[in-house]
Amino acid sequence: MLDRGSISVGDTAVVTLNLIYIGDNATQASVVPVIPYGLATSGPAMYMVTLYPGRQETVSYPVVAEQPGYYDVISSISYTEYGFMRELQMVSPLVVVSQSPVPPPAAPPSGPDDQPPAEPGPGMPSDIPKLNS
Repeated sequence: MLDRGSISVGDTAVVTLNLIYIGDNATQASVVPVIPYGLATSGPAMYMVTLYPGRQETVSYPVVAEQPGYYDVISSISYTEYGFMRELQMVSPLVVVSQSPVPPPAAPPSGPDDQPPAEPGPGMPSDIPKLNS
């Protein structure tokens, strides 16, 4: 499962698998990240882990967004149980959005002293005498 369902281009999400084996004897399991075009991982191509009955083992790996889009990150899990090879797939959806543009810096607030004087217009007679207080 991914730690986030949506990231921006250049960001990293982490896939974490909590594996619990319910067989009778310990077994080796391999986890192979299946990374679609548009994503990348800096981890190894395969993770090996020993699974013991009833104990949880955790495997995590990073996924880096290179292009915007909708992706299914697949973790392929293989192990042997009672002499038979088993394979499971964990699918985690991920949405990658473009990097948001940096907004321009906000203009400093303007006060009444920064405003130009009002020009007389219709309904504003210019010949009204000013009152002195």
